[in-house]
Amino acid sequence: MARPANTSVQQLLRKKILSGAFEKTSFLPPERQLAQEYQVGRAIIRGALRCLGEQELIYKVPKRGWRLKEREERRLKRIILRLPDRMNAEGYEGMGLVAGICSGANDIYAEVILSSPPMHLEKKELLERFNAGEIQGIIFLESAPDISIRALADSGIPCVIANLEEELDLPCVRMDYRAIGRMAGAELLKRGHKNIAVCSGDLKHFIYRELLAGFRGALAEENIFLKSENIICGGKEELSLPLRRLLERPGRERPDAIFTLRDYRAGAIYELCAELGLRIPEDVGLISYDNISWPAAPRQGLTTINEDVYRIGKEAVRMVQKMYESNCADIENCTIPGVLVPRRSLSNSFTSGKK
Repeated sequence: MARPANTSVQQLLRKKILSGAFEKTSFLPPERQLAQEYQVGRAIIRGALRCLGEQELIYKVPKRGWRLKEREERRLKRIILRLPDRMNAEGYEGMGLVAGICSGANDIYAEVILSSPPMHLEKKELLERFNAGEIQGIIFLESAPDISIRALADSGIPCVIANLEEELDLPCVRMDYRAIGRMAGAELLKRGHKNIAVCSGDLKHFIYRELLAGFRGALAEENIFLKSENIICGGKEELSLPLRRLLERPGRERPDAIFTLRDYRAGAIYELCAELGLRIPEDVGLISYDNISWPAAPRQGLTTINEDVYRIGKEAVRMVQKMYESNCADIENCTIPGVLVPRRSLSNSFTSGKK
């Protein structure tokens, strides 16, 4: 494994080469001069130059040194799409991402090669295929459990994660979770709700922390603060008892609205409200996020904020294209805004009639 100093120098040299700081087809300065410039030993410079040679940015002329390689105009032609072990949200989310990626590739006349477990990805093989021009980039759906994306990126292969929901410093396209949380909070306040609860997944996950942070921020602007006992977390089965206790509270102690972080949790609330004789939205208002994971949401009238997986997929292709055709890995990550899908689960103007 390359030492950190080696990797750092390699990246600095790569950026300088791609920025046009050296004349086309010229020789790079000698190792001694580069070692002085970057304040490192010549062995580190030698290793960095060797890596850049493997990436076909430079080539070695015997007894002369390293020379810049002439580069043809680059065009994205073929992408590997790495599928996860299983599709989340019963497959709807993953299939939407795949559709968006295929559409984005079709727009630029590029091919998509599907790759899925149990087949393993190997860095050496991918680098060989990339250097041979067989592939120009890789898109990972949601994660990359069997290979280091950072190692691939450092090798010069454009890599993007579509729909990254964890807090990782990797090239990605994802929804703007904090802004979506703010949107949900603002919508409930606009409808007159004040005693509000949240039904979330495990707050260890970045997506749920960000959604909740944005939601809290919107409420705090109106001096409304979320009570800790009104935040319940877990999967559908784990939420059954806490949700029942929440909705069985008497009178004004019961929340007048709930923000569910994924629609399938809202589905559990619909079932429980029907059992307890509570009406939506008259007794409890509901707003959710994803518009994917509960197929009955449109029929039941759930107001939700759309997770635009199709657009995430298309933007992931554009990001890989920009990385490859500009020969630059330092591309800003892309976040997608949410869009409110208003239905019947929120009344136009809520006025509490509880005694």
